Amino acid sequence: MKILVTGGLGYIGSHVAVLLLEQGYEVVLVDNLDNTTMSVLDGIVRITGKTPIFERLDLRSSEAQKQLFDKHPDFSGIIHFAAHKAVGESVKNPLKYYENNINSLVYLLQNIHTQKIPLIFSSSCTVYGEAEEVPINEAAAVKEAMSPYGNTKQIGEEIIRDVSKTNPEFNAILLRYFNPIGAHPTALIGELPLGIPQNLIPFVTQTWKLIYLIKKIIGLIVWHVELLKQCLSIICFSYFISQCIIHFLVIIFS
Repeated sequence: MKILVTGGLGYIGSHVAVLLLEQGYEVVLVDNLDNTTMSVLDGIVRITGKTPIFERLDLRSSEAQKQLFDKHPDFSGIIHFAAHKAVGESVKNPLKYYENNINSLVYLLQNIHTQKIPLIFSSSCTVYGEAEEVPINEAAAVKEAMSPYGNTKQIGEEIIRDVSKTNPEFNAILLRYFNPIGAHPTALIGELPLGIPQNLIPFVTQTWKLIYLIKKIIGLIVWHVELLKQCLSIICFSYFISQCIIHFLVIIFS
């Protein structure tokens, strides 16, 4: 079975890719590398010993998506992770989020709903807005979104429901979850976004990496200073010995 994972080199997509490969699925990863790097693909390969198919493309392009499905007409399922996801950034730049998160989903549905390819949509617990009770469960009411990011997830869910009504044989799951944290046990993949992280955990881990690097550099400098001191001591001792030898030679041959 061939599974398409959009945002496949992202934090969650890469971990899902590993699980799918370990279960024997053929995996196609799509990513535009907007917030990740090819090193993640290397990590997936090193963990699983398998190389998934990677397609670098921007899902905001309907033509690029069409070419993708023409090239791979045999998808058995799709897991759609590709989306911008920073709440704060979405408030500052809402159009960026509506363009990316909504357009890519619409173009994706245009390609799959008539083909009956099942979809898992990565939604978010932000759809619950300001919940009246915690912990939140699936019976909680969906309220007004607190950010443009949350609104894109609400709109995305509504679009999928409407499309499902037009084709009862098109199956979709709306996966709502809070911010996951952590990394693969091998530490070969994890949450390492480009630029300044928008979430707390990668910000802390990257700060700790910087502190660790600074400590290593300081340690290296101290080691070199100690080495230099030892070298100077050896040089001074050698000079002392040479002077003693010269002195004794003078005494002997005088």
